[in-house]
Amino acid sequence: MYYSYVLGVDNSIKELEQENFIIEQDQENYKVTFPKEKEKIWEEFISKHLKEGYWNEYLKESEVVFLFSLKEGIKKVVVKNYQDDEVLKLCEQLAETQFKSIKEMLKENEFYKDKMK
Repeated sequence: MYYSYVLGVDNSIKELEQENFIIEQDQENYKVTFPKEKEKIWEEFISKHLKEGYWNEYLKESEVVFLFSLKEGIKKVVVKNYQDDEVLKLCEQLAETQFKSIKEMLKENEFYKDKMK
């Protein structure tokens, strides 16, 4: 299964439940779990619905996929071993804060803690 904590989308995300996505609302955000074979559907949804200036990441077996919604459009970056200085810098810029590392940034999220290797 793949996991994503989602900010910057509206409640149209609930439509994905028809595609066997598990969606749990967390105030204005969403905890999403989906099977590997639904990855393309997820990326298409995020590409259409993620507000500019936000990013979404989802955890896979051995990597994290980041989808950034920028003025130029969606930028996708696959990160292995939680190491990518460019991704870290972009996350810091969009969040207007500093993070120790990608791994630490993700571990701060309760939803990811027990899902990270």
